[in-house]
Amino acid sequence: MKRFLLRIGALGAVLVLGWIAIAHAQRDGDDAASLSKSPADALGEPLPLDVDPWASPLPSSDLPTAPTPALPAATRLVSHDDPAPPRVTPLAEPPEPSMPAPPADPFGLAAPLGPIHSPTEPIAARDADEPAAGPEPPRLLAAGDGLATDQEMPRRAPAPLDETPRERHPLESVAAPEVSERPLAPSEPQPALAPLGPSLDSPADEPAFPPRPLGQQPRAESGDLATSVEGTGRPSGDKQFEGVQSPQLNIQKFAPAEIQVGKPADFRVTVKNFGQTPALGVEVRDQIPQGTRLIDAVPPASRGARGELVWQLGKLDPGKETTVEMRVMPTVEGEIGSVATVFFQADASARSFSTRPQLVVDVSAPRQVMIDESATLTITVSNPGTGVATGVVIEERVPPGLQHEAGAELEYEVGTLAPNESRTLELKLTAVRPGPGANVLAARAEGVPQVTKELPIDVIAPELKIALDGPASRFLKREAIYRVAVSNPGSAPAREVLLEATLPSGLQFVRANNNGQFDPKTRKVQWALAELPVNETGTVELTAMPVEIGRQTLSFRGSAQKAVEVTQQQDTVVDGIAAIRFEVVDVQDPIEVGSETTYEIRVLNQGSKEATAVQVTVELPPGLQPVAAEGPDAIEHALDGNRIVFAPLPRLSPKVDTTYRIRVQGRQAGDQRIRVLLQTSQMQTPVTKEESTRVFSDR
Repeated sequence: MKRFLLRIGALGAVLVLGWIAIAHAQRDGDDAASLSKSPADALGEPLPLDVDPWASPLPSSDLPTAPTPALPAATRLVSHDDPAPPRVTPLAEPPEPSMPAPPADPFGLAAPLGPIHSPTEPIAARDADEPAAGPEPPRLLAAGDGLATDQEMPRRAPAPLDETPRERHPLESVAAPEVSERPLAPSEPQPALAPLGPSLDSPADEPAFPPRPLGQQPRAESGDLATSVEGTGRPSGDKQFEGVQSPQLNIQKFAPAEIQVGKPADFRVTVKNFGQTPALGVEVRDQIPQGTRLIDAVPPASRGARGELVWQLGKLDPGKETTVEMRVMPTVEGEIGSVATVFFQADASARSFSTRPQLVVDVSAPRQVMIDESATLTITVSNPGTGVATGVVIEERVPPGLQHEAGAELEYEVGTLAPNESRTLELKLTAVRPGPGANVLAARAEGVPQVTKELPIDVIAPELKIALDGPASRFLKREAIYRVAVSNPGSAPAREVLLEATLPSGLQFVRANNNGQFDPKTRKVQWALAELPVNETGTVELTAMPVEIGRQTLSFRGSAQKAVEVTQQQDTVVDGIAAIRFEVVDVQDPIEVGSETTYEIRVLNQGSKEATAVQVTVELPPGLQPVAAEGPDAIEHALDGNRIVFAPLPRLSPKVDTTYRIRVQGRQAGDQRIRVLLQTSQMQTPVTKEESTRVFSDR
């Protein structure tokens, strides 16, 4: 009899398990609309309170009728007050009976139940009046206000018969678990973690934080914020936090369809991460339902600032699921329930490699450049930094002594320089003016300070300078000596020096030293010198004879390779001497009293210069009486007593003579002397001569 009862009990258990499996299969094929129905609505009556709600979704009253056998003496029933759920331990292993096929819809249900999801599968929640659609993407779901129905929760399979039930601990003896994330103080609110669903504690009309585009920073009230705040952040060491971080949590709360006052009841919250990245700092908060008294919580929970239970679960990896439970004791009748809220945070990390491009510019060029020659500048710009230099530009300021056909300010776009890359280019400049100068190069790039390079470049050139030493005036036929000093005060030796003197027609070449060569056709004297070093002076000498009166201009010209031609002139005033010579002759001597004689006055300019304003005055003694007077070129004369005054002769050229004649009559016997005075503009005092004539008488 006892063995028969045991077999009947085992058969009943097998039937119950089979029916549970059939119910699961039916719910997997149903749409989401059946999830809004509670087991009480589907079955028409509540679950008995003495049946474990996590073991079976069906009440025992709906099972096929079978006599309830009395428990054998070797089997004991563990009540709900024990620390472990009830279990049955058979004394012997009965043979496994065959499973009869379950009746089709034995409870008269019009529609099959919805699918029962395992704790690791997503549960789609939708409103009861929303039409069924395709599966929604994973998102954080709340079970809704109030108690969750039996159809909204997955059913927990019964534990094996030999499994030891887990031990529950009273709330007072449980400490909050340590988590790897930053712990949240149980006595303060957690502003950093916001629930993904609506919170019961926040007003419904509270505005959401306004979004802003990527890279846009929140506007600071102070204008100094951007320059006064130093960064302290570091990238995450874990590469998985880089890229799009999209953790997605589903939350669902399960509660028995019916609980009884005085009997413990379990409320369970399941959280699953359907996203692609871990959810960090996961925290579940749930209020203890009003009208109940908390017995314990699994895992242990702490108390929040408003008395709620707080489970700090830490990190929840993608695809992972976690469950928290609270066991309460109902104390009043009515609707019992509360709202569970999940908080979590997602860390997104990004890293950039901060580089610093740098510019170094170098230039090589000859320090000295001969004038009229070109200088080649080799310019090298390099980037010894760690970043790419973009928009690299080289600027050139040409020094004053050099010249480029494009102008004095040049610019060359280099472009982009990678780290440790360099670019070399050449720039040709022409030396146009001697003197020291500095070539300035500047290189700049985007975000890189400008760098400059200054290189001194001297333009050298020979320079000629002529100094003359000669007479400023000279008389005709008197040799004039001219000394010419040529020097090189420049910065380079003067090569192939040529010195040239041009004689005017009033100067006649006599001789030249240092192998000076005279060309009669061009009237030029030339000297050639192979090289004249810097700061050296050479001297040549030229002798010329003045042959014409007047200003005689002697021209000198000096030239050399790479030197500027120089010219200079020397004026010499050539003058002559008006050397007047005259003589007085009487034609007849002696003469008798009453007879006449003629005096001839011959004036000769034997000098080299014409005489001007030549005037002759004749003074007669008392024994002679003037009869007639005649001058050259019909020059008039005047008789003033015993004086005969001729008008001045305007000019008397050199080597030219003229004659004055005076006819007189002897009136007294004796030695009669006439006096002739000659005066020119060149003479300061007149020249005087006398001529004696013998006048005799027969008486």
